[in-house]
Amino acid sequence: EIEFMYKPGNVSAAPPVVAPHQPRLDWQMWFAALAHHSSSPWFASFVYRLLQGKEDVIRLVQVDESQYPFSARPPVYIRAQLYKYWFTGSAEGSQGPAPWWRRQQLQEFFPTVSLGDPALESLLSQHGLKDKPSPQRFTDALLPWLLRSLRQLVRPFSGPTVLWSLYLVVATVCLLRALGRRPRGGAPPTRHKGPRRGEPTDRGGGERNGQVRRKEAKEAEERGEGRTRGAADGHGASKKKK
Repeated sequence: EIEFMYKPGNVSAAPPVVAPHQPRLDWQMWFAALAHHSSSPWFASFVYRLLQGKEDVIRLVQVDESQYPFSARPPVYIRAQLYKYWFTGSAEGSQGPAPWWRRQQLQEFFPTVSLGDPALESLLSQHGLKDKPSPQRFTDALLPWLLRSLRQLVRPFSGPTVLWSLYLVVATVCLLRALGRRPRGGAPPTRHKGPRRGEPTDRGGGERNGQVRRKEAKEAEERGEGRTRGAADGHGASKKKK
């Protein structure tokens, strides 16, 4: 039995936590099981690629080659069985390891086929899924080279691992940028607090403002006295002139 990385299979295997990663193949397998296989033409192509031993398709099933039973050579025949799964309850016990699932076989989902099988060839031809000549590609182009290099870099890791690593890198960059915006070397700005009970209200800046106001009042008073003296002198001079 071919075990997938994410969908239920082995009843003793715990369901993996993959969110927010969404394994597309396993998700589509669940949809395909809701109807006849003819409603999901891609499934015939999927079986055909497994019979061919296509590496890119096998990696959608299992990243770890040791977990794929046909890593040495492709299978000769493939069929698909339809099961219904339930979680086991706490009261359900067993002699061996406690199973996570219990399942019931319902029916055959896809008939037994092999390479060159007329039924498989008919399905592939009907939906235009036969092998076609690959379009000519420029192998020295920058974008294909970058994509191949990136695929080789993340090859040993599963989808959830890659996705959570990207989230962690983005969060780290945002944190470093936020720390870089903080002022360096200076004391943090002080907050002006109101006077405590029993203390004078003019403190600090209030005292300085009071000194400025007293100085301005004194200067205005001196100017007023100067004008008064000037007016008195002018009056006396006029009397002497008369």
